[in-house]
Amino acid sequence: QATWFKYSQSRPHRGRQQPLPPLPHQAMARAPIAPIALPMLLCLVSGAAGHGAMVAPLSRNAIDRFLHADVNASGRHLQHCGCANATTGKCRNGQACFWYSQGCTIGCPSCDNVTGRMQTDLCGLGKRATLNDPLHRSVNRAAAAGSDLDVYKHNPWRAPGTAPVVDACGMAGGSPGDQWMPEWGFFTDTTYAKKGDLGTHLPEVKTATVWRAGSVHEAVWQVEANHGGGYQYRLCPKTEAITEACFQMHPLPFAGSQFVQLSNGTRFDVKPTYVSDGTSPAGSTWALNPIPARCLSGKCHEGKQCTPPEPGNPDQTPCDDTPEPAFEPPCPEGSQPGLCSGNQPSEWMAAAVVDTIQVPKGLPPGEYVLGWRWDCEATAQVWSNCADLTIVAADSPDFVV
Repeated sequence: QATWFKYSQSRPHRGRQQPLPPLPHQAMARAPIAPIALPMLLCLVSGAAGHGAMVAPLSRNAIDRFLHADVNASGRHLQHCGCANATTGKCRNGQACFWYSQGCTIGCPSCDNVTGRMQTDLCGLGKRATLNDPLHRSVNRAAAAGSDLDVYKHNPWRAPGTAPVVDACGMAGGSPGDQWMPEWGFFTDTTYAKKGDLGTHLPEVKTATVWRAGSVHEAVWQVEANHGGGYQYRLCPKTEAITEACFQMHPLPFAGSQFVQLSNGTRFDVKPTYVSDGTSPAGSTWALNPIPARCLSGKCHEGKQCTPPEPGNPDQTPCDDTPEPAFEPPCPEGSQPGLCSGNQPSEWMAAAVVDTIQVPKGLPPGEYVLGWRWDCEATAQVWSNCADLTIVAADSPDFVV
């Protein structure tokens, strides 16, 4: 029996509470958290779980956000994705965390839709990791880059942006049609979308999201099953086809501030880690996921040793698979381990990542699609969401936040 928690409507700033203006579409998280023992909770990784999603701006992938959780298909119940942001009331993000591509390793021309954890070069083309600095890696930092124990070197984050995707806005459930593969997601078919649908085919979700050229705006995303890695925000003009190629033409720079936002309103400053060497498009900036992973598999246990991957084993995350965080958590967890690390929501509440985005000053006004792409490191997976927004000129008198 899941327990629902409702959280406060303000966030502290330098230790004091300040009310926040609501975003146009979202509300404060009310995340389902089952009463599970903490060690088990920290180690939950399941193909049935949603893994990550953009929370704000509201994505097309959250099109089913107003459906009740007891709506079902084929005997399964719709699972709403947990989320935390800076607004009031209930956070509605539907099944946005179930849109992804899998079987996607760096340098390959396509994804196989099947393989999430084999830890191998799936296409055999020999692409080498370009991101090798341990401080830029999100898991298994102790392994020498390129060594046998560097088991995650073929996965998307190790050469950000170079792994293929099935669709630029994700695939519902991570595998096509009625195929249920390793690392599939329990996407529940609804009147809006069914498993295997492509995110670029979703209808527009009209919102009041307006960004001004030359200004800084916040975007929020939520990790659920934490596979490490990092991410980027990009734009595609609606005058063009929404494709990965279009998004790669318009990567957005980060403005330099990053926060971890808890669903009780608390916000922590984070020193962001940005990467621009060895990325695609060349020189574009990506951000390291600041929420450190714990327990990368259901076989996680204390003291588990790192071992080379077993050839042919389709389900393995053999290194850094312990209850300890992969690096220092971005908030003081104290007696609440997992508060801002591991899978989210934790036993305590949910933690989301808030980024500041610099909108280029010379960006032409018009209608755009904002793409969020999360390249995982512990798995051969890429999560993708897409949102509709309007860009107005830097000197526009009609600008609305």
